[in-house]
Formats: sequence, C-alpha cells, structure tokens
Amino acid sequence: MIQFNFKSWCITCLAFLICGYSNIAAAQERWQTDDYITESFLKIALQREYKETLYPKLIRWEKPIKLYFESDAGDAAFQKELLSVHAQHLAYITGLSIDFTDSPQNANIFVVFTQYAKMEDKVRQYIGDPNKIRKALQEAVCLGNFSIDKRKRIQRGTILIPVDYARQKARFLDCIVEEITQLLGLPNDSNDVFPSIFNDVSIDSYLSPLDYILLKALYSPRFTPGMDVAQVVARMPTVLADLHSQREIEDAIERSQRYSLKRYLGE
Repeated sequence: MIQFNFKSWCITCLAFLICGYSNIAAAQERWQTDDYITESFLKIALQREYKETLYPKLIRWEKPIKLYFESDAGDAAFQKELLSVHAQHLAYITGLSIDFTDSPQNANIFVVFTQYAKMEDKVRQYIGDPNKIRKALQEAVCLGNFSIDKRKRIQRGTILIPVDYARQKARFLDCIVEEITQLLGLPNDSNDVFPSIFNDVSIDSYLSPLDYILLKALYSPRFTPGMDVAQVVARMPTVLADLHSQREIEDAIERSQRYSLKRYLGE
C-alpha cells in the first residue's frame, strides 16, 4: 500500500512553483518591464534632439506617408531598395500607409541621398537656412527634419543622407533606419535607452525589440497627437495593458524581425 504524505507534497509543489516563477521573471529582459518602457517612451517621444521645449507634446502622423526618393550619390537602385524595405517594415509595425511617389508635389517625406560636400545646398533646397540648424549639421552624420501643424500632427519631413560621409563613419544603414523612424514621431536620442537605434553609443544598426515596442505604443489608438507628458503618463498603463494582451512586449524579439531590413540582408 502506498502512503501519500500530503504535507511533504505541498512543500515540494510550492518550491516548484516558486522556482518556476523565478525562471519566468528572470527570462524577462529589463527593456520589457512597464517602468522601463514608459521611461524610454517619455525620453524618445516627448523630448527633442537639438531643440528643447518647456511643454513637449506627443507628435505622430495621422495621414498616409508618400516618400519621394532622390539620389546624386551613385547606386541609387540599391539605396532605394534599402529604404523601401525599411519603410514597409515601419508600415507593418505602425499600421501607417507608407508608399513611394514619383511626384514631389504629392510627397510629404523627401529622402535625399547625396554627398557630404552638397549637404548645405540640400538643406537650402529642402529645409531652409542652414544657419538655423548649424549645430545639427556640424554634429550629425545624417539629418532629419519635420514640421507639424497646430494639432501636433506631422505634416512633412526631410531626410538628408551624405552617403560618402555616412559610409566613412560606418553609419550608412544606421542613417536609413534611424532617420525615417524618428520622423514617425520618436525624434529624440538618449543614451539611457537600451537597446535602441536612438542610443548614440550603442552598436545597433537596426530596430531593436524595444524600438518596436515604442513604435507600437506611439501608434496606439489610445494616444492622440498633442497629448502632454501628464496625459501620456496617465494613459500609458492602458496602452501597455493592450500591448501585453496582444503579446507585443513578450514576443517583441521575434515580431520586431518580421519584414525587417536586418532579416532582408540576412544578418
């Protein structure tokens, strides 16, 4: 006859549950925690690179994006191919419609691959007075600029990539990935956010799983352009709950690679 020791079984079972919970908790990366995602979102979406503002507001696109591609830096077909793959990756993540147009009049984002010596001329042509963005011109490898309307909806953007200089700095792919991603409404860089293409000291050339989560959060229907910091903070728990329910955070490593430029290039 087999005797069953219920007390001993309960202790063993409890120990197993505690051990199992610890393994699950340990498997979660720091960037997958709600607090870290919230802090990262506030730093990347609500702060501004080169232009601080006292009353930051959430910005994003609310209409389809039409890309106009231009290149005077050689190998234009390859440059457009890389841009196209990344643009469709962003469309998959955000739900935005992102397509190319051959007409400058119909475009709202201009992506220009050029040479370093022509950067100031391209700034004058597409953005305005280079002296107004002199610091960015001096410090940045590539350049992104956008304009918004009164309701904080992004209306127009320009990306300038000096191919020769970007390759010299080993930042060619970074420029393609980071600049257009920032123009979707994540305009700041921060070395406190990791892993991320928005971290200037990281070695990431492609969207990280955290970047994927930040984009998902930015284009949540629970957010609207023009929200201030307090409104974003108040709404963030609900946004995160939605992402958890859809396993966007838990499965971000795998989902962030679907249709990605990294997978396209076989890296």
